[in-house]
Amino acid sequence: MATKKKPADAVTAQPELDTEFASRLVDPFETQYMGILRTNDPLLLERGNGGVELYRDLRRDGKVFSGLQKRQLALVGKAWQAEPVNKASAKGNADAETLTTILKGFGFDQMCKDMLEALLAGYAVGEIIWTVRDNLVVPDRVVKRAQRRFVFVQDQASTPAQLHLLTREAMQRGVPVPERKFIVHRVNPEDDNPYGTGLGLQLFWPVYFKRKGVVAWNKLCDRFGSPTPHGKYPRGSDNKSKATLADALRAFSNDGWVMTPEGMEISLLESKLSGNVTTQQQLCEYMDDWIAEILTGQEPARASGGAVASASKERRDVRQDLTQADSDLLSDTLNSSLIRWICELNGLEPCLVYRNIKEEEDTKSMAEADKIVSDMGFELDEATVIARYGEGWHKKSTTSTPPAPEQNAPAGSKTTNFAEPVTVPSEPDALDALVMAEREQWQPVMEPMVEPLRQLFADAKAQGLTAGQLLDQLVRQIGTLDTEPLAQSLTRVATTARLAGDAGLANE
Repeated sequence: MATKKKPADAVTAQPELDTEFASRLVDPFETQYMGILRTNDPLLLERGNGGVELYRDLRRDGKVFSGLQKRQLALVGKAWQAEPVNKASAKGNADAETLTTILKGFGFDQMCKDMLEALLAGYAVGEIIWTVRDNLVVPDRVVKRAQRRFVFVQDQASTPAQLHLLTREAMQRGVPVPERKFIVHRVNPEDDNPYGTGLGLQLFWPVYFKRKGVVAWNKLCDRFGSPTPHGKYPRGSDNKSKATLADALRAFSNDGWVMTPEGMEISLLESKLSGNVTTQQQLCEYMDDWIAEILTGQEPARASGGAVASASKERRDVRQDLTQADSDLLSDTLNSSLIRWICELNGLEPCLVYRNIKEEEDTKSMAEADKIVSDMGFELDEATVIARYGEGWHKKSTTSTPPAPEQNAPAGSKTTNFAEPVTVPSEPDALDALVMAEREQWQPVMEPMVEPLRQLFADAKAQGLTAGQLLDQLVRQIGTLDTEPLAQSLTRVATTARLAGDAGLANE
C-alpha cells in the first residue's frame, strides 16, 4: 500500500510552548468559585467538607501511626548527600560541599519527616525561615504548617495554581504567599490536583470499621465477661427495704446489678454463650491487615514456620522499594524548591540532593567474593577496601628487615640463621629455562578466560549488584569457561619437566 508523500512546501507544525490546553479552568465538571480549586478526593468532598482534618484524625489509630512511622523513619534513617549537576566542575564540587554544610546547619531530616505527612493527607506545607549565616543566605529552620490554612488559586489557564494563605481578612480566597518561602510536597496529584491524594482515602474505612468492631467487642466483654448480680425483693416492699437490697448489690458489684421483686434473693446470672466468641476479634485483625497492606505494600503473613521465612525477604524488598519511591519523590520536590533556591541566592552552581536507599550488603559474602577475585590475580585498591569494610584498613608492608649479625660470634665463623633470605641465582638453570619458556605461552591461553570475568565485574559495578549476587553470577560464569587449552598447557609443562629430568638436566 503506497503511502502519501508530504508536500515539499509543507511546514512542520511547532508545538505551543508554556501553555495548558486541558486546564482545570475549562473542566465542565469542576466547580469554579473565585478561581479557588478544590480537592478531587471523593471522601473529603463527602465527609470532610473538602478539608484534610478527616485524615489527620486517622493518626490516633495505633496501626496507622505505626505504619506511617515505618515509612517516615525508614527514609530519614538513610544517609543523604549533595552533588553538583556538572560533576566535572571543580567549583561545582566545592559548592556541593558548601550546600552540605548549609543543610547540616538546620533540621534537614526533621523537615523531610514533616514533608512525608503528605503520605496521609495528600500534601504537606513547610515555611522556610531564612537567615544570614557566614555571609550566606541559609534556612534557619523549616516550620510545618497545617494544611487547612491554605488553598490553591488559579486565575489563568497559562499559569499554574498558586498557593494562598487563608487569613482573618481573606477567609475564602486567601492571600498569595511570598516567593521562595513555602515548600509544598504532594503525592498522587491526579488530574493536576494541587492537593494530591493521600493514603487516607484508602485508610478511612478500615479504621472506621475497626473502631466500630472494638466498641462492640468491649460491650460483649462487659456484658458476658463476668456474671451480673441479681437481687429479688418481695412484692409490696417499702423503699427502705429496696434501699437495703440496693446497697447490698452495689457492695457486691460496682459495674452493674439487677433488682426485681419477689424474694429478697441474690443470685449470679451466668452467660448463656458457649465457646469462644471471636467475631469482633477477627474483624479487628482483618482491618489491621488491611491497614498494614495499604501502608507497607505487603499483606502480613499470619502463617508460621517456613511460610513466614519465605515471605520475609519479599516483604523487606517491597518496603525498600516503597522507601526508594518516597525518597525519589521527596528529592524531586526539594531539588526543585529548597535546594534550587539556596543555590540561586548564594551564587552556587546547580546541585542535587538525594538519599542512598540500598540494602546493607552481607560482609561475609562480599569478603568471599573478593577472595575468589583475588585468587584470580586481581587486587583491590585501598579506597575500595575502605568503602566496603569501613575505616581503619591499610595495606600490609611487604619489605622485611634483614636480621642483625650476632655480636658475640667468633671471627671467621659463619652464623646459621633460618630467617636468612634465600639466594636466588642470577641465571636460571636449564630445567627452569624450559619451564619458563612454556609458561610464556600461557598469556594467549589465559586471556580468553579472564576477559569474560573482567566484563562480569564491570557489569556488576554498573548495575550495583550485591556481593551475593556477584558470587552467584561468578560461579555460573566460571562453569561456562573453556578450560581445555589451559589443561593442555599444564600437561605440556609437566611433560617437559619430566623429560628434562629423565635426560639428566640438573636443577640445583
